[in-house]
Amino acid sequence: MPTIVLTRPLGQSLRLGELLHRKFPMLEQIQLPLLSIVPNENPVDAKRLKELLLTTDLAVFVSPNAIECSMRLLQEEWPKNIPVAVVGGGSLETLSHHGITAQHDYTIYSPSNPSEWDSEGLWKILNQSQASWAGKKILFLKGMGGRAWLGEQFLLQGAEIHSVLTYKRVPLVDDSPAWLGLKKSIPSDSICLMTSSEAARHFAQFLKENSSWAMSWLNEAMMLCTHERITQVCTELGFKNIDQCAPGDDQLLVKIDQWYVNKIRN
Repeated sequence: MPTIVLTRPLGQSLRLGELLHRKFPMLEQIQLPLLSIVPNENPVDAKRLKELLLTTDLAVFVSPNAIECSMRLLQEEWPKNIPVAVVGGGSLETLSHHGITAQHDYTIYSPSNPSEWDSEGLWKILNQSQASWAGKKILFLKGMGGRAWLGEQFLLQGAEIHSVLTYKRVPLVDDSPAWLGLKKSIPSDSICLMTSSEAARHFAQFLKENSSWAMSWLNEAMMLCTHERITQVCTELGFKNIDQCAPGDDQLLVKIDQWYVNKIRN
């Protein structure tokens, strides 16, 4: 049976899983949360966040997780005098859940075109709104690690960068029952959603360490990546079948439909 492997953290996979079930009821689903999100609840960091917001000129939420965990850490409404910047549609939707929208008088910077839902696209929008970021105080709300490119662009223009770690990502442990779904499925009939380079690395590591049964997933399963950087990482990790689409659940649905039609035809 054709199978789709959802690799996002569980909370982020629910909506997509429901959409997939309605559109493709014949598809088997495997929930494989390669990374779990653990919010930072340290009161010291909560105090530091509130202090930084007193002088911040722009806050950058690096992901929907960053928004959820930042608001949890803040424990109060986001101040309307601080503009926010996010990469794409998932983050805009999460902001709206917290009442942070243009309709509520918040200033939000985000690329409108899904093909530009990345740091480069966001930087383009930010530079259209501000001639120079020299001397501005930029607050990054993020997890441990991640891409540093956007922060480097601000630094090159003379901005002052601060960051608060609002969550950490914890890899799925090797003895988790979630891996059993892979053992019971046929890799060549499966498509795996890859929305994170870090998740892809953890996936490949597990497959290689369990090569007695798992290497066929590296060689035969389709990896559907939501950005060219993730595609590049999957290629470097040794995945053989890779496709790519723009970020966003709507784009994923289109690609999965194409994959499924091709699968049943063959």
